[in-house]
Amino acid sequence: MGVDWARVDHRRSLLSVVDQKFRKLDTTGITASMDAYYQTAFGLMHSARAKKAFQISEEPDAVREKYGHTSLGQGALLARRLVEAGVRFVTVSRGFNTWDHHRDIFPTLSNDFLPELDRAFASLVEELDQRGMLDSTLVILTGEFGRTPEINGMGGRDHWPNAFSMAIAGGGITGGRVLGETDEKGMFVKDHPVEVPDLVATIYKKLGIDHQKEYISNIGRPVKLSQGKPIDFLLA
Repeated sequence: MGVDWARVDHRRSLLSVVDQKFRKLDTTGITASMDAYYQTAFGLMHSARAKKAFQISEEPDAVREKYGHTSLGQGALLARRLVEAGVRFVTVSRGFNTWDHHRDIFPTLSNDFLPELDRAFASLVEELDQRGMLDSTLVILTGEFGRTPEINGMGGRDHWPNAFSMAIAGGGITGGRVLGETDEKGMFVKDHPVEVPDLVATIYKKLGIDHQKEYISNIGRPVKLSQGKPIDFLLA
């Protein structure tokens, strides 16, 4: 953000100097593989199609207002434009650690975070549906863990890995349903537990990727895409 093409090209030249050093020491071909990825990335950045997708100012004012004039709202609108342009994976975030509410969680969520999120998420799903893209686009709203059921001394909630929820839309998944349940205090999963490897396996299956595929690392270590099992509930 705020980096013009002259700075991009300068950084690329510095990268080339560094790569030359590594290339002399590389006996596995990793540097060449990374070069191919960099070339693809730079080609995408310079392409007219990509530049057009990022020109969010082309959207009508009413559409931009619908998503909300926030970084998350306009990010969700940009995500829709990128999907329309053929981008296959898009991440939208409010910023690093901004949802880490260890203090003042109630006013922070009710006044800012939740209204902004509701507006952006609902608008994205609605527009994808209206434009005929929702069935082929999987929208996942999630963090990486939950928050403590208890409130701490600063009026916030701390990290809690034992139970958390997410919302999933599109991708052919039947909406309006809930899978799983926690106990009455929201501390632990009581019904239909889902672990992260299961979710990952489900996403891969939705994308038509063999979740059991195994790769061999450069040191001979076998690495599977997922150790989980697809969730039948989400495949219906």
